[in-house]
Amino acid sequence: MATIRIPILGVETVPDTSGNVFQEPYTVKGTNDVWGRLVWIFNDTATRIGLRGGFAVPKNYVGTANIIVVWTATATTGDVVWDFDYRAVGVNDTERLDQAGTQEAVTVTDTAPTAAHNRLEASMTLTAANLAVDDEVEFELFRDGVAAGDTMAAAAILFALMFEYSDA
Repeated sequence: MATIRIPILGVETVPDTSGNVFQEPYTVKGTNDVWGRLVWIFNDTATRIGLRGGFAVPKNYVGTANIIVVWTATATTGDVVWDFDYRAVGVNDTERLDQAGTQEAVTVTDTAPTAAHNRLEASMTLTAANLAVDDEVEFELFRDGVAAGDTMAAAAILFALMFEYSDA
């Protein structure tokens, strides 16, 4: 049995309507202006801001599901509260894709990097039984500025969002 990570951000990922979550080239926040890949910016606000997307649970999924947030910041103090809400929809012609509400919400508080732009990983454990092979997972990822624990006074820079699981 192996642990596998797959990226779950894609072209269908969209920000909320607040204007505080958006994509920009990393060269805007980076200092070396070399790596111009697109990153997601989650500004520092006193609100809950985020993005939405979806992915399919892989054919070789057997359990131990985690969401991995790969991020950084220019700030070196404070904490960020990440909140991942999701709903898994499966079974052919049985469950609606257009549902209200979530199946589960998980959070993690992670501390700013010790030096600006250091790579950070925050992990959130999902209830493995909520997921089955070929389920369509609809999700929202938030930076929860409403939470008292979100104290970092700078934008959080999201590099990747990954679904981590054990295979067959």
